[in-house]
Amino acid sequence: MKIFRHLLLKISHEVVYYPTSSHEVVDRGKQMALFVGEFDQALDEKRRIAIPAPLRDQIDAATDGEGFFLVLGTKRHLWLYPDKYYRGLTATLKRSPLPTRSGEKMGLFFAMARYVEPDKQGRIVLPEKSIQRAVVGEQVTLVGHDDHIEVWPREEWDRHLQEQLPSYDDAILEMGEKLSGVDLPPP
Repeated sequence: MKIFRHLLLKISHEVVYYPTSSHEVVDRGKQMALFVGEFDQALDEKRRIAIPAPLRDQIDAATDGEGFFLVLGTKRHLWLYPDKYYRGLTATLKRSPLPTRSGEKMGLFFAMARYVEPDKQGRIVLPEKSIQRAVVGEQVTLVGHDDHIEVWPREEWDRHLQEQLPSYDDAILEMGEKLSGVDLPPP
């Protein structure tokens, strides 16, 4: 797992810097949360889903914060980003003091984002409006996707896997080609 994590960090981002306030910068180095795996969960009558321990264990409250930002991602799936990491991502966006077309689009992105904090059992409440805008069912699969967690309707995730598995070998080989020449740590 140590080698795999190192490979992923080499591919995406070796060192992550992000501000937690206008005067502070945190050097996460290679300690960024890495979300992997798939976990079937049920949405209860109070619109809560449990974040499984293997995903929660990736979060360091001191560097990542206590909660998540829930955003509407592609394919109208909900995505969960660790609090401070998400703040860092949004701090890197270029902003203009004057209105811009991209600024209008970003306004929608910010308007639909919600801060959610897990309870003592690791459950988060999905806001009603987020559920209305997203594709969510009573049965969901939480999917680790590097720096965030995606919430998929379980049947849609199962279909997606069946469609993608035939080309999985090609994806692995392509990743291997991208890693050619990358220095790996000793096992």
